[in-house]
Amino acid sequence: MTFKSQFSASQDKAHNRNIATKIHEEMAKLRAGVDVSPTTPRRWVWELIQNAKDVNIDGRVRVRIEADLGDPDAHVTFKHNGAAFSAENIRFLIEQVSSKERTNDSEGRPTTTGKFGTGFLTTHLLSERVLIKGVAEGPGFEPRKFELTLDRSGSELQDIIDAVEAAKDSVLNLDDQPPYKGYVPGKFNTAFRYELADKTGKKVASAGLSDLNFCLPYTLAFVREIESVEYPDHRLSVQDLDDEKVDGAVQVVSVTTVDPIGLADPEVSSIAVLSTGLTTIAIPIKLAADSLRILSLSPLVPRLFCDFPLLGTETFPFPVIINNPTFNPTEPRDGVFLTKTDRPVAQIDHNKSIIEEALSLYLALLEYAAENDWHHLHLLAAVKPIPAELARLDQNWYRTAILKPMRDRILRTKIVRTAAGKLAPIHSADGASNIWFPSGSSKEVRRAIWRCCKTWIPEQLPAQLDIEVWHDIIWSDCDELTLDQVAEFVEEYDTIEKLAPELKEKEGHEWLMELYDTLKLDESAFQAVINKRRIFPNQNGTFKRKADLFRDAGDIDATLLEILTLLGTDLRDQLLDTEITTDFDDLSKRDGAFVVKEITATIEKNLNDRAATKRLRPALAKLLRWFRENTSRARKLFPILYDQKHLLYDDEEILNNIERADELNELLIEYNVKNVHELRAVIEKHPSPPQLLPVTQQIIASLGITSVEEWTKALEDKNLAALFSHKSMPTPDMFVYAQTLIKNAKKRVKAHLATLDEYDLTEMDETAPTVLAGVKKNNRDVTIVVRPAYDGTVIIYYQSELDVLDYEDHELWVDTGKDVRRITFGHILKKTDIRRFPI
Repeated sequence: MTFKSQFSASQDKAHNRNIATKIHEEMAKLRAGVDVSPTTPRRWVWELIQNAKDVNIDGRVRVRIEADLGDPDAHVTFKHNGAAFSAENIRFLIEQVSSKERTNDSEGRPTTTGKFGTGFLTTHLLSERVLIKGVAEGPGFEPRKFELTLDRSGSELQDIIDAVEAAKDSVLNLDDQPPYKGYVPGKFNTAFRYELADKTGKKVASAGLSDLNFCLPYTLAFVREIESVEYPDHRLSVQDLDDEKVDGAVQVVSVTTVDPIGLADPEVSSIAVLSTGLTTIAIPIKLAADSLRILSLSPLVPRLFCDFPLLGTETFPFPVIINNPTFNPTEPRDGVFLTKTDRPVAQIDHNKSIIEEALSLYLALLEYAAENDWHHLHLLAAVKPIPAELARLDQNWYRTAILKPMRDRILRTKIVRTAAGKLAPIHSADGASNIWFPSGSSKEVRRAIWRCCKTWIPEQLPAQLDIEVWHDIIWSDCDELTLDQVAEFVEEYDTIEKLAPELKEKEGHEWLMELYDTLKLDESAFQAVINKRRIFPNQNGTFKRKADLFRDAGDIDATLLEILTLLGTDLRDQLLDTEITTDFDDLSKRDGAFVVKEITATIEKNLNDRAATKRLRPALAKLLRWFRENTSRARKLFPILYDQKHLLYDDEEILNNIERADELNELLIEYNVKNVHELRAVIEKHPSPPQLLPVTQQIIASLGITSVEEWTKALEDKNLAALFSHKSMPTPDMFVYAQTLIKNAKKRVKAHLATLDEYDLTEMDETAPTVLAGVKKNNRDVTIVVRPAYDGTVIIYYQSELDVLDYEDHELWVDTGKDVRRITFGHILKKTDIRRFPI
């Protein structure tokens, strides 16, 4: 044998060994990782589908997966209706060489995803022997059927070499086979059959088929060459879009799932997509007649697709799916290169540019969804820092170029559906806090905080159903409504009187007790808050710390409590409001005995100090009155002070009392009565002078006067002038306002009458500023006097009104501001207490 022939033979041997070595090493890795890798068992199905997509006919291909995981005929058979095999396809399949050509179409989209490379070896985890049935065809070569067994089961390198040689030999006689006259392109002519001989094969088969349930709808949305995919109990296809894909426009892709044997009703799942160039983002949605709801992305769905799912990117921190067929993935297709490098790397830079392009699409989708009132917008806010398992990702790039722009836009977008049912931004336009997210040690605490504040700040709370999702989403720029923060809000109002109006539907004391019960749900927070915050009202209504208060024992005399306050000790300032009934076991009490003790001690301390007793005179006077009204109790509670009560008077007060007693005695003699009771009865019989009315714009309106001239003329009536104080004079503005009130009253009365069937206003005429003539009531003419009565009174002055009211068919109507009513004669008699009048 010549050297040349020997050299050529060694070349073929080296080639075969190289092929076998690669297969041997890859299979060893796959066998070792199949039980520990979360992605390897799922990969086979996507490798087969993308190979089918690469041999589509006229841009369309259908896939059918037959599977039986039960014994004895457990198998998976993958079929497609794509193009026939070429001689090169078969060689690359045997030698496990990728036929992927780095060519793109006119839009820059890769023409193939990849065929029969190392990724195809993952299908051998189903079975290390696979039977391939197909049709071979090529230039000058008519279609012929073939069968090919690929055996990757060898544990030794030579076993793999022999299996590769055997596979090649099995197709070398294709030229001798008869042409396949029944070949029809587009039929299911290609099949890969995997016998599931062990538990590993069945587990891998199950993992891949399950992955289809979660990921296939997105693949169909991204890869339009795949017409349908059928697998056990499912056939999925994409409904034709009404419009062509438009860059920058949100479109809805509908994927229909049917049961091939018709046992279940068809289901339609919808996906919102937004594209620019080759980059697309997607999010699952639910369509209703008048609304659209965003659905949660399954944690089993990868966030990055290179047309097909990049298994392992499920934790990539992006709230929507990103697809681009030009991603540069890792060799196991479990991610893309986004690491930080000292030198420029074209593949990494390209991957980053795709993510940045997806960011722009996301921001547009966020704005569109908010403007169109999509539901569950919080799902678009689920942006997170880089998880630990992606630590190699360029942290600084992601934080500054991706995460920060997303969060900045989220803060300013109306994305939170509030407890009031409206959408609101987390921050207002000026950057101030606008939404408070309940935050506590447990779900129970967070829900209790929400319930406690829902009637207080419903416009600043998320909807109840969204409490937990927002709790998982928020970051440091979002304001947390903790128990301490609620207590701080209460403190800012200072008193329960100021707080109560803010609570709307809740009564102040009731709301506070609800807050205390909420605090008790978290013992550590409870202790921290009550020891620091002023949230407990005292009996003056002022908020205090719990440590500064005592419980009212309930036996304190109210008058004695006032006396103690006049003496300089406001015990109400130290007593918990009695309407707060929440149980505080450690709160000490103050009782009536304490009050008596404090009064006694204060008076005894100052009794010999003339200046002090003068300052305490109001308290001492009140105490002396209490002594007179409660003699027996006074002797018991204040034995020393009662016996020495003369010391509680001062000389001036004694003289004043003597003078008043003399004056009272003179009155008793003057009115010929024996005591104060009889004197009071005599005085009540003598009428007191009428109280003069101030001149107000409401009274001017109740008179029906609209100008200064009418006012001057009115006062010529001495009886009318006697009603008003001469110290009070009207201003021109009052008459302007009075005119407004009169016009408003007439408008409201006429509107009310128009609603009553018995009144007809068709021929109505205003014969005076406050007189309506031409009104018919039950077909009889009636004249109506109208007056505003916003201060609750009416004064009749105009002669025209008096004349009208003197007629038989007349009515007086008033507008009180709350309602419009007719004033009857009986009403006037009752209100004025008239029992007798001249005829």
